[in-house]
Amino acid sequence: MNTNKLLYSECIRIYNVESTFIDSLSESGLIHVVSQDEERYIDYEELPKLEQFMRWYYDLDINMEGIEALNYLLEKVKTLQEEIQQLKNELRFYKSLFS
Repeated sequence: MNTNKLLYSECIRIYNVESTFIDSLSESGLIHVVSQDEERYIDYEELPKLEQFMRWYYDLDINMEGIEALNYLLEKVKTLQEEIQQLKNELRFYKSLFS
């Protein structure tokens, strides 16, 4: 097994989630399940997202469509925050030229 991937069946066992939940996330493109050597894996990098989606689904009772919408909005906010930071840096640079 690759050291940066978790076996799909182990992920289900460890997190105690339904395989249909992970399959739905994968079909929606929210997480990526990788097939390799007749086994399915989830990259360790995907686990924080999986944990967040699990909290939304199981703890907050948000359906798959709601998870997709929330994820889209959070990604959009993150992109806008990065753009604002870039613009602040540019403004700071141009202000320093004229000071």
